Amino acid sequence: MTKDKGPELKGDLTDIYLKALRAWLKTHPPEKEYDIRERHGFGIRVRKTGMITFFYMYHFNGKRRFLNLGPYAPPSEARTPYITLAEARTKYSAAFGQVGAGIDPLTPPPEPPPVPEVMTVGKLIPLYLESLTSLVPRSVKQQTRTLNNDVLKVWEQRPVKAISRPDAIALISDIQKRAPGQARNVKKAGQTMFEYAVARGHALFNPFVGVQKQVRGIAPKSGDRVLSDKEIKIIWEQVKDTEKGRALLLMLLTGQRPGEVTGMMWSEIEADWWQINWRRIKTEINPNLSRPPSDHRVYLTPLAKSFLPPKSDSDYVFPARGRGRGAQAEGGMRPGTISHELTEDKTNQYLGLPRWTPKDLRRTLRTGMARIGVPEEHAEAVLNHIQGGVKSVYNLYKYDKQKKAALIKWSKHVESLIHPKTVKRACL
Repeated sequence: MTKDKGPELKGDLTDIYLKALRAWLKTHPPEKEYDIRERHGFGIRVRKTGMITFFYMYHFNGKRRFLNLGPYAPPSEARTPYITLAEARTKYSAAFGQVGAGIDPLTPPPEPPPVPEVMTVGKLIPLYLESLTSLVPRSVKQQTRTLNNDVLKVWEQRPVKAISRPDAIALISDIQKRAPGQARNVKKAGQTMFEYAVARGHALFNPFVGVQKQVRGIAPKSGDRVLSDKEIKIIWEQVKDTEKGRALLLMLLTGQRPGEVTGMMWSEIEADWWQINWRRIKTEINPNLSRPPSDHRVYLTPLAKSFLPPKSDSDYVFPARGRGRGAQAEGGMRPGTISHELTEDKTNQYLGLPRWTPKDLRRTLRTGMARIGVPEEHAEAVLNHIQGGVKSVYNLYKYDKQKKAALIKWSKHVESLIHPKTVKRACL
């Protein structure tokens, strides 16, 4: 025994020594605290209460530091916050290693980095839609409706990085069963959205790439669809006597977009010229247009004018029609009305032809003009595709002569398909 300090320590601390010291302290509480060191800064501190506490004493940046490892209890009695000798050595070894690595064990550990917010599909969709600044409002509206109705409802809480190609295939397959056309729209919008996500690090790959090869019936078919002369004649014969059919044939004879034809107004027509207001032309209402927007002039051949209906109280050439008893509608005919007409009769979808859409009539005119020798620049002018230079109201009439000649030549060609054995109408 050492005077006033209990059993003498010989060598390293042991449980036998600590138990003996603990028993001695119950009858000999010290008048003041004292330390018993083992080596390399590890030791015990005896409190005036008789409690034994493990510590690690070390130097860091030139200053002595004291790390309390915890109060001692033998293995049979150790309960938090008490620790055994073995547990104290484990804590000491970890702290000793930190000091050797240049880390002060008494310095609070750095706060863990914040857990990154999981990007879900529900969060991605509005971000993507906000990025569509270069699209016309109508296109943005269509994508918004498509994504919210067919993607958000299914994947809203799904992490973007967790969406796999099988997920995309399953989504498109389910939609294709009820609406093949909408399945194509969802695939297109989904693929474009995930291109945005990949570019910004929200996704690792695009799950919609290649989906059209796995789901039959959704591969785009109208992107290069050009109607043959025989198909033009078949369509002509079936639709020429209906209001929606006349709108279709005006698309074929003028090459203008479906929405521009169905929204045609009598106030836009003067003599043989139809001047489409720039506010109705999707390429002119682009907010990022680098020039002043411009109207577009279209020559109406006698054949084209023959499909204009008699004037009514409405300024719209093809006014919208209400549905149901007493229903009323305002504005022009909606382009979707015509597309619906082509598929409504399940026994004669697309008028008995391979799938085609009103948009294909515009492409058919462009391709047909090239085939009958209309110069490319003049055909592009008919479609309002003039490129290069500054297009403004000052050259609104620049291509009138060329557009008139091109449309007359195309009109004669179409009429020759419909009435090959009769004298062609004079289109001058």
